[in-house]
Amino acid sequence: MKSRTVVHLAAAAGLLALGACSESTAPASLVDQTTLTTDVASSSGDAVALDVQVLSTNEGFAGLVAPIQASAAAVSGDSISYTRTRNCYDSTGAGTTCGTSAVRTAVLHVTFTGFRADTAENGAIFTGNISRTVLDTLFRIYTGTTETSRQHDGLSTGSDTVSFVGPSVQRLYEEAGSDSVEAVTYNLPRIDNPWPISGKIVRNVSVHATFTSATRSSTTDVTKRVEVDFPPDNQGNVVLKIDNKTCNLNLVTHHVSNCQ
Repeated sequence: MKSRTVVHLAAAAGLLALGACSESTAPASLVDQTTLTTDVASSSGDAVALDVQVLSTNEGFAGLVAPIQASAAAVSGDSISYTRTRNCYDSTGAGTTCGTSAVRTAVLHVTFTGFRADTAENGAIFTGNISRTVLDTLFRIYTGTTETSRQHDGLSTGSDTVSFVGPSVQRLYEEAGSDSVEAVTYNLPRIDNPWPISGKIVRNVSVHATFTSATRSSTTDVTKRVEVDFPPDNQGNVVLKIDNKTCNLNLVTHHVSNCQ
């Protein structure tokens, strides 16, 4: 009986040793978590900047004055097509003609597809094929008889394929994102107030990542929460939060930088 116990203990020790050896010789990941997070920050910042652009152009589509500079945020290489529908309502909730003084609320549905390109903070070339749908409810806020601000609430959903080409590893991300537009508010006159003065956009994104080098490839799945709180500064720079990091997002160029 004693010898049988010794044999079992020896076998168990051997298995533990084998497991430890196997773990220690497993290949390191092709991409570390810092690079992955920075990549998702870049693509998510671009998505949020597009959300802000859509909100401004929606105001113009609803027949309201909106500043040209807030919607002219194209990056070289872009090719995006938009389709919009609108429904406008008066103070009683009855349907009314868009573009008239009677409008108090506008509900806008936007779909867009296309191509985006930029350079990420880590130097990788970033390209993205995007497909999004936006439901935006616009409220005109009055003080007495004077319109003083406009508030947007809505949801943007989409599926994007984003690629980062680095010096030795190509990183491909299939992203399913859901962006909540929460009380994003602009002061009037809009020509003097191109950026939101309050509110936030929260993006929840599920990512299937594939990393490929010359000799091997690997995959991983992650979820990330990204938050941008307004207002930005006069140049359109705003803080982007992802995990325990903060980055700078420029709403004009869509570029994300200084993640730390």
